[in-house]
Amino acid sequence: MTPRYLRVVVTPRCSLACGYCHMEGDPARAAPRSVDFLAAVARHAAAVGVEKLKLLGGEPLLRPDLGALVGALRAAAPAADLSLITAGVAPADRLPAAFAAGLDRANLSVHGWSADHFAHKARRGPEAHRRRQETLAFLLAQGRPTKLNYVYGGPVDEADLDAFLTWAAPRPVVAAVLDDLGQDLGPAVVLDVLRRLRGTPTTTRIEPDPRSLPTLRLTWADGLEVEVKHQQLGVQAPWGACAACPARARCREGIDALRLTHDGWLRPCLDRPDLGVDLAAAWATDGEAGIARAWSTLVADRRPAREAA
Repeated sequence: MTPRYLRVVVTPRCSLACGYCHMEGDPARAAPRSVDFLAAVARHAAAVGVEKLKLLGGEPLLRPDLGALVGALRAAAPAADLSLITAGVAPADRLPAAFAAGLDRANLSVHGWSADHFAHKARRGPEAHRRRQETLAFLLAQGRPTKLNYVYGGPVDEADLDAFLTWAAPRPVVAAVLDDLGQDLGPAVVLDVLRRLRGTPTTTRIEPDPRSLPTLRLTWADGLEVEVKHQQLGVQAPWGACAACPARARCREGIDALRLTHDGWLRPCLDRPDLGVDLAAAWATDGEAGIARAWSTLVADRRPAREAA
C-alpha cells in the first residue's frame, strides 16, 4: 500500500510551550530545511501517490518564507490537498500570502478556549489569546473548510471544552477532540466525555479517509459536528516493523502518515525514529534521485493496513 499522506515539520520554533506537544516526534536541533529541498520532497511524494500535504511545526506562521514555501509546494504537487496547522498566536499576516500561493485550508489548534484556560494550557497571557481569536476570525472569514483541534487532557479541561463546543455548535466548523497522547486516556474516554457534556449525538458515522485512518463523526441537533480519531496506528500495524515493535502497546496515534522532520528525516511514526531515513543527506549527496532511493527504502517496509475492527 502506498502512503497517501505526508506531514511536514517546516520549523521547530513555536510561540507556545504546551506540555503535550510532540512536534511529530521531532526534537528541535538544526535549522529547518530549505524551500528547494522541501519542494523536491513534495515533487517525489506526489509522483509516488501522496495526495495530502500538511505543514506543521512548531508554528508554521513563524517561518518567514511561508508564502514562498507554499507556492513551491503547490507547484511541486499541484493536485495535492495542501494545508497547515497553526495555534494562531504568531502574527497571522503570513496567512493571506499562503492562501494566495495555493494553501487550501488551515486547521487551528485550540490550546484552551477561555482566556484563563488558555493561560493555563498554553502558558501565555491575554495578548496571545487575543491574537488566537483574531486568527480564528480570519480563517472563518475565508469560507474554507475549517477544523479546530482541541486536546482533552482530563477533568480539568471539561468546563472549557464544554464552552468551546457550545461556541462551535452554530458555526461552520468541525471540532476535532483529541486525547492527550501523553496520558492514559484514549478515544473511549473522549467519547464518554462528549456524551456527558452534550448528550447522545443525533448521528454517529464512520468518516472514511482514503489518505489516512477513518474517523468517527458525531453530530448533534444544535449543529455541533465533532470528529474523534477512534482508531489507533498500533492496531492497524501498517509497517513491517509494527509486528515486533516494543512501543506498539502504547501506540495511540490516530493518524496514518509519513512524517518529514524539520531536519529532513522521513519517519513512519512518532515512536520509532530509528526506522527513519535521512532524506536531507540523500538530497545533499545525489539530489532528487537520492530522495527517491531513500524514500523507496522506507516505503518498501510498508504492508496493507488491516481492516478496521
